[in-house]
Amino acid sequence: MKKYKSFIFEGYDYSFENTSESLLISMKYSFDGIEQFEEKLTFKVDVKNWFSVNQAALEKAMDALFLAAGISYYKAACPAHIIQKAVPMDHYQAAFWTKLYERGLGEFFYQNKIDFRGLIKFEANEKESKKAGEGNLKERALLPIGGGKDSIVSAEILKKKEMDFVTFSLRDAEPIRATAEVIGMPRIIVNRQISPRLIELNAEGALNGHVPITAYISFVLALSAIIYNYKYLVLSLEKSANFGQFDYLGMDINHQYSKSEEFEGDFRNYLKNYICSDLEYFSLLRGFYEIRIVEIFAGLKNLDKYWPRFSSCNGNFKLIKKNVAPKWCGTCPKCTFVYLCLAPFVKLEKLVEIFGKNLLDEADLLDLYEELTGVKNFKPFECVGTVEECRVAIWKLSTMGEFKDNLVVKTLSAKYLAKWGDQNKEWKKIRQIQSGHFIPHFLIDTLNNLPNAD
Repeated sequence: MKKYKSFIFEGYDYSFENTSESLLISMKYSFDGIEQFEEKLTFKVDVKNWFSVNQAALEKAMDALFLAAGISYYKAACPAHIIQKAVPMDHYQAAFWTKLYERGLGEFFYQNKIDFRGLIKFEANEKESKKAGEGNLKERALLPIGGGKDSIVSAEILKKKEMDFVTFSLRDAEPIRATAEVIGMPRIIVNRQISPRLIELNAEGALNGHVPITAYISFVLALSAIIYNYKYLVLSLEKSANFGQFDYLGMDINHQYSKSEEFEGDFRNYLKNYICSDLEYFSLLRGFYEIRIVEIFAGLKNLDKYWPRFSSCNGNFKLIKKNVAPKWCGTCPKCTFVYLCLAPFVKLEKLVEIFGKNLLDEADLLDLYEELTGVKNFKPFECVGTVEECRVAIWKLSTMGEFKDNLVVKTLSAKYLAKWGDQNKEWKKIRQIQSGHFIPHFLIDTLNNLPNAD
């Protein structure tokens, strides 16, 4: 891959297409003005209602989305100089974007052995940027769904609360479509077209790796809320996402940085101060660890409708794939983690029916379960729960007749349970609602009164 001196935010524009039924946003970037990229987003919009959209908030949201989308292209070469003149930016904004790019690419820097210190710096181009206005948005919610258990739990909680909401997805995929049908609410779909040139460069050996995709989706969601008139942006991110893998060159590396409470707080402040003060962004599940979310999911009254449809395996969402992936590959960290957390609450026969085999009785997965429980290497770079959750799940399964003699449970229990401390106490603690979240008060009672499996 050729080395470049600068990454340039060239600019963006938008227009209506298909007889004014679609809003097309085109965002352009380059390396040194030579290597060009263009990303496109399409929103279904009725142009008749367009003039009722808050134009000031709309422009601010587009500005922010343009900056957020750039990270996918910047990482292909990581030049030392960032040129950004298209969007007015004060010192607070410059610090926000510098932090998001640096922290959001932490895993990418580690895997590509890049010394990121001092590499990324957004420069303020105004002393004071124009502040956000009020949008007078309707008291209703957008709920992003990904086809997995977390967004399903959020949807069922919002329905229990009788809150006015629709579901939302960036692109479409079979598990998303299938679970959306069960949820039964209208869905907004935004289509994304990544620059073909980036895909070509990746095939040619350009730098590649993980980006903070949840941050990108959050800015798409904010723009969608303004276009479609929704006040609440309700995510399904858990307490477990706050904990990373390890330290690299003085920075905590967290695969789920843009799912963390830290980013959530930064993003809320940015929305309020620089896009639209009416927008309320929060994670409905932030008070729960993954294992508690799984417990709630396993107790849903309409669970039988979700069982054959939901999936958390990322094989379903690969940009480039030769064959259609099964709902569960049965070999990745997500599959093994979800299986482990479901096992204390779901019969073995049902788990084997869903996953195709008993993942806790597979010798080939033992190393992966040792990583998940923190006794080997480090927690996998995936959206999985904490080491403590995995350990307490192994402990719980070691007391259950169906699972205690499974290879993974039996092996890990014999080798490590005595070293892990009082797991009974941990089991009770980790299933309680936790402090540290931005959930509105009117939803707290509903969350506190969700039943346990006991």
